[in-house]
Amino acid sequence: MNYNKDERKLEAIKLINNFRSGLLDDNELSDLIFKLDKLLPDPNYWDYMVDYERELLPEEIVNKAFEFKPLIFS
Repeated sequence: MNYNKDERKLEAIKLINNFRSGLLDDNELSDLIFKLDKLLPDPNYWDYMVDYERELLPEEIVNKAFEFKPLIFS
């Protein structure tokens, strides 16, 4: 998956919409999660999808995940 940032965001939004459709079997769900793990820089993106104080739109989840900045110690 060699996407630029905008393509990664669009693909992640599509995957989140698929997740929320409730139509995925276990194998499809595993594949979807694997792809989101690769696309989204924030390792805690799952919290935004299911454990947030209000349900976020897919675009909000992706934007929040792309705001993530890892701590770098020198």
